[in-house]
Amino acid sequence: MNSMNPSENVISCLQTILDATATGNYDLFLTVGDSDYRVDITKENFDQVSSSLIPRMSEGYTTTYFGHLKQGETQTYLWKLSFADDGHEYIVRMGMKGDKLI
Repeated sequence: MNSMNPSENVISCLQTILDATATGNYDLFLTVGDSDYRVDITKENFDQVSSSLIPRMSEGYTTTYFGHLKQGETQTYLWKLSFADDGHEYIVRMGMKGDKLI
């Protein structure tokens, strides 16, 4: 892996998060995280974020990989999330330890 090409597992985790958010599927969202992730991100938090993003994501979106940072034992991956409506963009920050989000 280098800063221009995240591993397939990292890309798969990102896509799972995006798919879960776009469809409001909390159970799918939890599949990529470790036990702390599953406790820290409550259904209420997930629903609040996904409900605002579902309409925008359904119109289309793209991701642009910025790179990653090593922070202790954690790898932090950064993407820009842009929408077809050309509105407000977001930074997607994924902290991973091994093959799970933390």
